[in-house]
Amino acid sequence: MQSLNGGGFMTLKDISKATGYSLTSIHRAIYNKEGLSPATREKILEAVKSMGYEVNYLASSLKRKTMNIAFVGKKPRVSHDYHHMIASGVKSAFSQDMGMNIALHEYYFDGKASELEDKECAILSDLYHQDDLDGIVIMPINTGIKLQLAVQKLIGKGYPVVLVDDSFEHMDFLCAVEPFNDLIGQTGAEFMSQICKAGKVLVALGNASSKGQMDNYESFVAYLKQNNVPITCVPVKDSYDKEQLVAELGSLIDDDVVGLYTVCESNTPAICEAALASGRKDLKVLGCDLSPANKAYLVDGVLSGILDMNSYLQGFLAMRVLLEYILKNISPKASVLSVPVRLVLRSSLAFFEEEYSAGISIATRSH
Repeated sequence: MQSLNGGGFMTLKDISKATGYSLTSIHRAIYNKEGLSPATREKILEAVKSMGYEVNYLASSLKRKTMNIAFVGKKPRVSHDYHHMIASGVKSAFSQDMGMNIALHEYYFDGKASELEDKECAILSDLYHQDDLDGIVIMPINTGIKLQLAVQKLIGKGYPVVLVDDSFEHMDFLCAVEPFNDLIGQTGAEFMSQICKAGKVLVALGNASSKGQMDNYESFVAYLKQNNVPITCVPVKDSYDKEQLVAELGSLIDDDVVGLYTVCESNTPAICEAALASGRKDLKVLGCDLSPANKAYLVDGVLSGILDMNSYLQGFLAMRVLLEYILKNISPKASVLSVPVRLVLRSSLAFFEEEYSAGISIATRSH
């Protein structure tokens, strides 16, 4: 725990003598340990910074016990789907600090849509009863009260929690990393207003207890109204059954329907199949997420476009925020961080056939 400063080595003892704070207090402040008031912690960190002290995190990691980090997410259905890419981003970010004496523990829930909340809550309950965790990244399946309480218990126990893909209001989590759902809805509405003639757009809703998905829908509707676009939205509730949703959408497609839209990745195949079953080649369909199946629909011309939520970057950024906090005591710049969302067209799809390096997407092509 030494750092070169002005040609010599500075130790925590030097800082203690200069500031009047005990070694214990200084150690607690630098390594984000409990036992200090926020005001005292801030004063110590300001003094440490002004003296030019920098922690050798790699050296200090070798002297402490292994730090344990948990990731809780929905089990991916297929490779490179939305949840797979979030998990990939999380693991890629973690791999950058693998030499820092930390361990990543992955917990996945799966099952019928009606079971997912209970299964995720059960995992969070198990984590609550563990005493060796140092931080958690959670992808909440919804923002309902039951899951909210389960997450709040972990926060109350003192665990730093980073949420990914969605967030809760009025909760003291460390940070949330999610798409800017208001802007996503506005972008979707602007795109549909430019490619659709006057008429109705069927909107396949996602989970009604997901704040992000509802924000997306409400912003979509608001944009059309505020800009006097002659398009009426017809919301279609999520039945959590693909075939049932396809049938419901199909029953609503009449001569006045000009397009279909969805606020979540899981319903994109359903709106595509409903459009195909209608036989209407003039329908404009805007989907969500660059999963392999959705890319195929875009290439085949079923989808007019895809709003990609940058799920890999969400996972990557969420884990980086947590690691920076628990390893280096660097707090996130805001309580909610939003990742950029991309509107992908068939002609631009090649730009998004990506490889990833250090959280950066890199388009590749052959000569």
